[in-house]
Amino acid sequence: MPSLVVGDAVYLQTGDGTRFLALYTADERARGAVVLAHGPGLHPDHGITGELRVQLADRGFSTLSLQMPVLPAENDDGSAYRELYPEAARRTALVSHAMGSAMAYEYLRQNRGAPVFAWAALSFYGVFTEMAGAGFPILDLYGATDYRGVRGPASERAQILRGLPGSKQLAAPEGGRFLAGGEKAVLREVGAFLESAAR
Repeated sequence: MPSLVVGDAVYLQTGDGTRFLALYTADERARGAVVLAHGPGLHPDHGITGELRVQLADRGFSTLSLQMPVLPAENDDGSAYRELYPEAARRTALVSHAMGSAMAYEYLRQNRGAPVFAWAALSFYGVFTEMAGAGFPILDLYGATDYRGVRGPASERAQILRGLPGSKQLAAPEGGRFLAGGEKAVLREVGAFLESAAR
């Protein structure tokens, strides 16, 4: 927090009383609000999530970047995070990256009527089968050389997206694992997608 330049640090509370950090960047003429969820073991201003929260605010969206539940560094196996999904489901996510996308999916799956106008799922691992018939568009964006678990099921995700108006799937040519190196494409595509969905 001492290095925070853009936005304000705020504390939110879940229904069970758990307090957690979030970074809020307001825009008085906001076209909409975007909630961001970072990847495993990170924080709400790290890497692409930090860039998105600032860049999207510059494009007219108020942003709220959530501190997602994290495990100690020695628990870097992604499967260990599954135990945190129920806690994460209490923290809404609309633009999510890597493990944050899995956590966002868990929230959306459990809260079918959530007031979500769009979901940008970055480097989603697996298939979001229960999003068929969702009442909002989804952007499925991943790196052309992303992990096999992200790229492999892309055709199955594309099939689900065909039934959701305004949805699209993109493989960022310069994006590597978890979209590393594809930051410019992510900022451009997520911004354009949210602007279109907010109309």
